Amino acid sequence: MKRFLNYKTLLVLLLLTVGLFLRLNNLESKTLFDADQEWLAFRAKDILSGDLVLLGPVTSVGNFSIGPGFIYLWSFFALLTHGNPVSGVYLSVSLGILTCLAIFIFAKYFINEKVAFILLFLVSISSSLIFWDQIPWAPSLFYLSQIILLAGAYLSIKNDLGYLFLAVGFIVGFQSHFGIFLSLLSILIYYILIKPKKPSLKILLMSLGILFIGLLPNITFDVFNNFTNLKRFILIFKGDGLDYFTGLGKIIKTIAYNVSSIVYPRQINLLDSIISKGFLALLLVSGIKLLLNKKERNLSLLLLFTITIPAIFFYVQQGKFSEYYLMMTVPSLILLLGIFIKQILKRKFLIITVLIIALFLNLISLKDQKRLYNLSAKKEITKFIIEKGGKEGYGISLTTKLGDAFGFKYIFDYLKIKADVPPKKEETKIFSVIVPAGFDGIVSYKEIDGIGLIWQGI
Repeated sequence: MKRFLNYKTLLVLLLLTVGLFLRLNNLESKTLFDADQEWLAFRAKDILSGDLVLLGPVTSVGNFSIGPGFIYLWSFFALLTHGNPVSGVYLSVSLGILTCLAIFIFAKYFINEKVAFILLFLVSISSSLIFWDQIPWAPSLFYLSQIILLAGAYLSIKNDLGYLFLAVGFIVGFQSHFGIFLSLLSILIYYILIKPKKPSLKILLMSLGILFIGLLPNITFDVFNNFTNLKRFILIFKGDGLDYFTGLGKIIKTIAYNVSSIVYPRQINLLDSIISKGFLALLLVSGIKLLLNKKERNLSLLLLFTITIPAIFFYVQQGKFSEYYLMMTVPSLILLLGIFIKQILKRKFLIITVLIIALFLNLISLKDQKRLYNLSAKKEITKFIIEKGGKEGYGISLTTKLGDAFGFKYIFDYLKIKADVPPKKEETKIFSVIVPAGFDGIVSYKEIDGIGLIWQGI
């Protein structure tokens, strides 16, 4: 026990605690409860009612469904919180803290222990990662799965146990986001250049067993439904996709911000953009140079592949995939930053200065953060309706912009409101929720964080 509770362990726990505090601070006013969150909350409620699910959320194109694992995780937190809408964000924050720990462990064993502590400090206070962790949806699980996948790919070069990590990483990612297939593609190309260790029969069978168990819900659905979901998967790669195009410059800008925001979260003017892209260029050049270093070559190549191949694939196939698919590059970019830091560890003054600046800028970014139509506002508006009119005997009208009405139905259900939504024609007592406040020129009697409310006959 004393061996475990040394100053290094205590420092890890301290940094994780700081990260947890920053993610939980004023949480309900900083998180959203919209379409994705409402769908997941209702599916979790179904599970707790005994209606088990075999498919998870659908992809943005093709209606292909990923695994249901994230819904089951949500249902566990819903059970702990008695169905409170905030249960999902407790889950995503927990996954965010696990991701911070996973980055530390990866860096400690594959890069450098000092670098591991520096990265843990940065990801714990990173406003961009904190914002990500405060919005619960299936991709909340993706960063963790990507790190497990990267660990498996790198470990398998010398140790066939890496294939078990690969299998687990893929299955966890399959419960999170379709982008896990692009990660797998990057690793397969990586294996062509870097010959991995051949797995033993035992490891191979164990890996296949993990894959089978992880995919079993989806397989079961397809077997009993004429392989509908598998057909949807195939259709993803057919046709022209959606009618939008993101230029190469925008893709570079997005990837640059994915990593620079860890240290420099500002994105306001041209100078910020130049700093962000310069930061990315510095890391990529450093990573490419390390390909000449026999000791660092394999890890650098793996990280470069898992950054550039998904980006190239997105550029070519972007009509079928939305821009947020580029978020899958974040773990590799963070670890590439770690490799760069390792090269300059002797420049202690420079590193300390950058860490202080990063802390200052990230805390300012967190302080200035404000989300309209947040979960707290929706709950407070609903509680005011109950205070004013009780839980039944009236109607509720949702007068909103397209896509802004989501979330209220579940919150009404959670708080036991039995009103008519929308109101019946003969209804005389009516509350109207207006999102955004002032929409269609309607003047609200009460307004909370961009959500307005009016009433009549009450």
